[in-house]
Amino acid sequence: MKRILTIVTILIASLFVFGQNINSSDFIEKKIESGSTFKKYKNGKLDSIVVAMYAVNYGNALIIAKSDNAVRITNAADENSVIKIELKNKKQVRTFFYKDKPAIVVESIDFDINQLPKNTMVNRFLSNNMIQSVSIKTDYEAFGDDSPDKTFKLFYGLNIRTDFDNLDAIMENIGEFFSEEDALLKLFYGSYAEKFAPKILTYLKTNESGTITDGINLDYKNNTKEANPYNIYKNEKIIKSGKANLTDFQKTYQDYIIKLQE
Repeated sequence: MKRILTIVTILIASLFVFGQNINSSDFIEKKIESGSTFKKYKNGKLDSIVVAMYAVNYGNALIIAKSDNAVRITNAADENSVIKIELKNKKQVRTFFYKDKPAIVVESIDFDINQLPKNTMVNRFLSNNMIQSVSIKTDYEAFGDDSPDKTFKLFYGLNIRTDFDNLDAIMENIGEFFSEEDALLKLFYGSYAEKFAPKILTYLKTNESGTITDGINLDYKNNTKEANPYNIYKNEKIIKSGKANLTDFQKTYQDYIIKLQE
């Protein structure tokens, strides 16, 4: 009975978001592992998506809707969290709002090791054969003692190409992701999701002048087998240098992160 109720709730939520009959020709449904993706088109463009997730005694929905200035993503089981994707100077800005406060802000950047954003964390990674660079600012105090785990995984795991500079392309990219058979597995299922995680190239922290204070950076040259130079920074100085290919560098990065946590 509980499973039936949760699925009914999902379908009702879908109807409210879409505002019309789910059997309309404006809708496309795609069944995926552990759920279904419902896409609504308006004037030939993808306007809204509902991703229904269900299992025994479980039901939930992700709701993605495009407005004139943002793509808004909500998790039906987490009323306090909202993810917004906006454009600033044709660069993507993805924000995790928790109880209306911006807790995490991820902004696409053009990476230049000699001219980095100030007072931030810079990540560079390889995903779908594309190097992507972002700055990350966090205010984890906004979460208090809460831990919205599912929405965290959605925020960090939803792989949106950072080179798209318009909301229609971003929506289509999200729609393509949630049409993949294993989309939900890539987001929420531990070791399976790890197989598709981006390959880290850069993890750097900067100060008020944009100087690197701490971190690790691989000077990657678009070749997964070739060894490239890397540096590890601490207190504004390079404390270790070496060479590694992309695969070996992932282990070097993990070792670095583990030492930070000791």
